[in-house]
Amino acid sequence: MKIQVPLGELSKKMNAISSVVPGKTTMPILSMVLVSAEGSTISFSATDLDISVTSKVAGTVETPGSIAVPAKKIAEIVKSLSGDEVILGVEGEKLTIKCGKSRFSVNGRSADDFPKMPRQESSTEFEVQAPLLRKMIQKTIYAVSTDLTRPALCGVYWEVDRNGLIMVSTDGHRLAKVEAKVDLKNIEKAEVIVPPKALSTFRSYSDNDEMIKVGLGDNSVSIEMNDVSIYSRLLEGPFPSYQKVIPSGNSKALVVTRDELSAATKRVSILSDALTHQVVFSLDRDKLTLHVTTQDLGEAREELEANYADEPMDIGYNAAYIQDILRTIEGDEISFRLDRPDNAGMVMPVDEKGDVKQLCIVMPLRIN
Repeated sequence: MKIQVPLGELSKKMNAISSVVPGKTTMPILSMVLVSAEGSTISFSATDLDISVTSKVAGTVETPGSIAVPAKKIAEIVKSLSGDEVILGVEGEKLTIKCGKSRFSVNGRSADDFPKMPRQESSTEFEVQAPLLRKMIQKTIYAVSTDLTRPALCGVYWEVDRNGLIMVSTDGHRLAKVEAKVDLKNIEKAEVIVPPKALSTFRSYSDNDEMIKVGLGDNSVSIEMNDVSIYSRLLEGPFPSYQKVIPSGNSKALVVTRDELSAATKRVSILSDALTHQVVFSLDRDKLTLHVTTQDLGEAREELEANYADEPMDIGYNAAYIQDILRTIEGDEISFRLDRPDNAGMVMPVDEKGDVKQLCIVMPLRIN
C-alpha cells in the first residue's frame, strides 16, 4: 500500500478516531486502527466492539492495500509532524510514515486480524440536520447516569415518530428533555437508548455535515455522514416513564438572567461543601439571594435581581447541577417553575425560539 494524504486532514481524522479506541483492553487488536486503500478510497476504521467508526480521507492512492497499526501512536506521530502532505506505505507488517524530513516505521498487524466492521439492517431510517442533532445531544448528554447498576439510565433515550424526535436523559437527581418538531416523513415510531460514547463520537465528526442519515435496528444505531459511518450497540431498556416525574403543580415562577445566575453560582459555590456542592437559593419578592455556609470553610452570599411574586422560600441545590443546566440553555433569561422546597423544580428558557423545546428538572437538596 502507498497513499498520500494532506497532513491537516489526516491529523483531524486520527484525533477523532483514536477517541473510539479503548484505553485498556484484553484484546490488543482493538487498540489499533485499520488503514485501508482501495480504488480511490482511503479509510480509517476503529472499534471497541460496541462502537465502530469508519472515516474516509481525501488523498491519492498509488498502491491499494491495508494494515492495522496502533491508533494512539499513529495519532501522536501525526500530531507532531510539520508539512503539507504525508506519505503512508506498507512494508510487510510495518507502516511507514514520511512527511517533510521526518521518517517513521511503525510495527503493525495484518488487516485480516482486525475485527470485521458490522453491518446493520435498519427497521427505522430518517434524515435530520446535523446541527439540530448536535444541539439536542448537547442539551441532554450531561444528565446521563454513570451508575452501571442501572444500565438503562446510562444513555440518552430517543423517541422517534413522524412528528419529530424527543431525547431524554436522567441520573435520578436531574432530568433533561429536549423535543424537536421536524417532519420525519412516514416512519414508524421507535424508542431506543443510545450510549453517550456514540453521541460524543458523532459530535466530534459532524462539524462539516448538514444532513445526516440515522438508522435504527433491533439492537443498534447507525449514523451516516458525508465521509464517516458510525455504528453502535444500543443499551437495553426499558427507560423509566419520564412523563411521570415531570411536575404538574409547579405554579411559582422565578425569572432570572442566565449569565448573572451562572456567574453568581460559580462564585458562591467556591465555599460550598466538597461532597454536596450545596448552594441555597433564597427567594423573596423580586429578589434572589444565593448563600453558602460551610463549617470548615466559611460563608458566601450574593444577591441578584429577579422576578418573583410568591411567598419567600429557601431551596438547596447542587451548584454543579445548576451550572450544567445553565450551560445548555439558550437565551438571556431562564425560568424556574417551583412548588415546595422539597419538590423537584423545572428550569427552562423564557424565550424559546424555533421548533426545539427544552425542559430541565432538578431535585433539591435538604438544607443543612
